[in-house]
Amino acid sequence: MTGPGGPGFAVDPQELQRHREHIEAITDRLGQCKEAARATEHPEAFGLLGVPLAAICAVAQQVAEIAIESASTSSYDHSTRIQLWQQLKEADEAGFADLFKVAD
Repeated sequence: MTGPGGPGFAVDPQELQRHREHIEAITDRLGQCKEAARATEHPEAFGLLGVPLAAICAVAQQVAEIAIESASTSSYDHSTRIQLWQQLKEADEAGFADLFKVAD
Protein backbone atom coordinates (compact mmCIF):
# COMPACT_ATOMS: atom_id res chain seq x y z
CA MET A 1 0.00 0.00 0.00
CA THR A 2 1.12 3.49 -0.67
CA GLY A 3 -0.26 6.42 1.24
CA PRO A 4 0.59 10.08 1.63
CA GLY A 5 3.47 9.19 3.95
CA GLY A 6 4.94 6.56 1.63
CA PRO A 7 4.57 2.80 1.50
CA GLY A 8 3.12 0.95 4.46
CA PHE A 9 0.01 0.83 6.59
CA ALA A 10 -1.49 3.53 8.78
CA VAL A 11 -1.26 1.62 12.07
CA ASP A 12 -1.22 2.97 15.59
CA PRO A 13 1.81 1.59 17.47
CA GLN A 14 -0.42 1.11 20.53
CA GLU A 15 -2.69 -1.17 18.47
CA LEU A 16 0.38 -3.16 17.50
CA GLN A 17 1.30 -3.41 21.18
CA ARG A 18 -2.14 -4.75 22.09
CA HIS A 19 -2.04 -7.22 19.20
CA ARG A 20 1.42 -8.41 20.24
CA GLU A 21 0.27 -8.90 23.84
CA HIS A 22 -2.64 -11.00 22.57
CA ILE A 23 -0.30 -13.12 20.42
CA GLU A 24 2.12 -13.54 23.34
CA ALA A 25 -0.76 -14.84 25.50
CA ILE A 26 -1.56 -17.38 22.79
CA THR A 27 2.13 -18.35 22.62
CA ASP A 28 2.14 -18.92 26.39
CA ARG A 29 -0.95 -21.14 26.15
CA LEU A 30 0.62 -23.12 23.34
CA GLY A 31 3.69 -23.60 25.54
CA GLN A 32 1.46 -25.05 28.24
CA CYS A 33 -0.09 -27.36 25.63
CA LYS A 34 3.38 -28.57 24.65
CA GLU A 35 4.20 -29.35 28.27
CA ALA A 36 0.91 -31.20 28.70
CA ALA A 37 1.48 -33.22 25.52
CA ARG A 38 4.93 -34.27 26.69
CA ALA A 39 3.63 -35.17 30.16
CA THR A 40 1.39 -37.90 28.73
CA GLU A 41 3.91 -39.44 26.36
CA HIS A 42 5.13 -42.05 28.82
CA PRO A 43 3.44 -45.41 28.12
CA GLU A 44 2.38 -45.70 31.76
CA ALA A 45 0.63 -42.33 31.64
CA PHE A 46 -2.59 -44.28 31.04
CA GLY A 47 -1.84 -46.65 33.93
CA LEU A 48 -0.56 -50.20 33.69
CA LEU A 49 -3.78 -51.48 32.17
CA GLY A 50 -3.72 -48.68 29.63
CA VAL A 51 -0.30 -49.50 28.13
CA PRO A 52 -1.91 -51.02 24.99
CA LEU A 53 -4.09 -47.91 24.68
CA ALA A 54 -0.98 -45.74 24.97
CA ALA A 55 0.60 -47.65 22.10
CA ILE A 56 -2.46 -47.06 19.96
CA CYS A 57 -2.52 -43.36 20.80
CA ALA A 58 1.24 -42.80 20.48
CA VAL A 59 1.24 -41.95 16.78
CA ALA A 60 -1.66 -39.51 17.04
CA GLN A 61 -0.05 -37.99 20.11
CA GLN A 62 3.22 -37.41 18.24
CA VAL A 63 1.38 -35.83 15.31
CA ALA A 64 -0.48 -33.55 17.71
CA GLU A 65 2.75 -32.57 19.49
CA ILE A 66 4.37 -31.67 16.16
CA ALA A 67 1.33 -29.54 15.25
CA ILE A 68 1.42 -27.78 18.65
CA GLU A 69 5.16 -27.16 18.27
CA SER A 70 4.61 -25.70 14.81
CA ALA A 71 1.81 -23.44 16.06
CA SER A 72 3.96 -22.32 18.99
CA THR A 73 6.91 -21.51 16.74
CA SER A 74 4.68 -19.62 14.31
CA SER A 75 3.03 -17.67 17.12
CA TYR A 76 6.40 -16.67 18.58
CA ASP A 77 7.66 -15.64 15.12
CA HIS A 78 4.53 -13.55 14.53
CA SER A 79 4.91 -11.85 17.91
CA THR A 80 8.56 -11.04 17.16
CA ARG A 81 7.68 -9.54 13.77
CA ILE A 82 4.87 -7.47 15.28
CA GLN A 83 7.29 -6.17 17.92
CA LEU A 84 9.75 -5.11 15.22
CA TRP A 85 6.95 -3.44 13.25
CA GLN A 86 5.82 -1.63 16.40
CA GLN A 87 9.35 -0.39 17.08
CA LEU A 88 9.70 0.86 13.51
CA LYS A 89 6.33 2.64 13.67
CA GLU A 90 7.28 4.26 16.99
CA ALA A 91 10.59 5.41 15.49
CA ASP A 92 8.70 6.86 12.51
CA GLU A 93 6.26 8.66 14.83
CA ALA A 94 9.15 10.08 16.87
CA GLY A 95 10.88 11.20 13.66
CA PHE A 96 7.75 12.98 12.44
CA ALA A 97 7.29 14.67 15.83
CA ASP A 98 10.88 15.93 15.68
CA LEU A 99 10.38 17.10 12.11
CA PHE A 100 7.50 19.39 13.08
CA LYS A 101 8.89 20.46 16.47
CA VAL A 102 8.97 24.23 16.94
CA ALA A 103 11.92 25.66 18.84
CA ASP A 104 10.92 27.67 21.90
